[in-house]
Amino acid sequence: MKYPVAERFKAPQGEGLFTGTPFAFIRLVGCSVGHRICTFCDTNFDKIYPRLGGGLYTAEELAEWAGDYHHSCISGGEPLGRDLTALIEALGDTYIHIETSGTVNPPWLDGLLDQPWISVSPKPGYLPEMIRRADEVKVILGGLGYGPGWPTVEDAVAWATDGKLVYVQPRNSVLNIDKHAMDEAIRVVMEHPSLRLSIQAHKYLRVR
Repeated sequence: MKYPVAERFKAPQGEGLFTGTPFAFIRLVGCSVGHRICTFCDTNFDKIYPRLGGGLYTAEELAEWAGDYHHSCISGGEPLGRDLTALIEALGDTYIHIETSGTVNPPWLDGLLDQPWISVSPKPGYLPEMIRRADEVKVILGGLGYGPGWPTVEDAVAWATDGKLVYVQPRNSVLNIDKHAMDEAIRVVMEHPSLRLSIQAHKYLRVR
């Protein structure tokens, strides 16, 4: 079995609890939400990008590429749209993270011997059970598009009240930080101290 990888790269994590930690990122092709809803999406997930390290790879090849990195992140698009069991088992010597929209809850996830760290950035159609199983939740202020279904600040506060680790994150462009969005995110976390700020540090560092 080979996984279609849009891109792969090694860089400091820029979001959430592990900001600043060196990661091996594996971004899979495909998304259950897509650009029609996430009109401000800042990631390449629609196809394989060979120039960005993309290709068809076995789980063993991806584990070999990750090498001695202690943290590996499987993202998309939406990585939970594929059975990742083989890839997670191959990456077993690393701390495995999955970044998801929360719109998919595959049965194979419950069968894993070692549960990965799950970071949910809820998109329209997100499942309450994925919020419950999330290790961290990242709420993008204003969402990545328009229309119903995007989580609100009130949702973020409610999840934090329930004991979740919840981050508020500004909606930035692909390469640049939106100062007004960042100022709003700072205002929100100062008004609601149960929340945390996720700044997308990789965009300040100008790395992927």
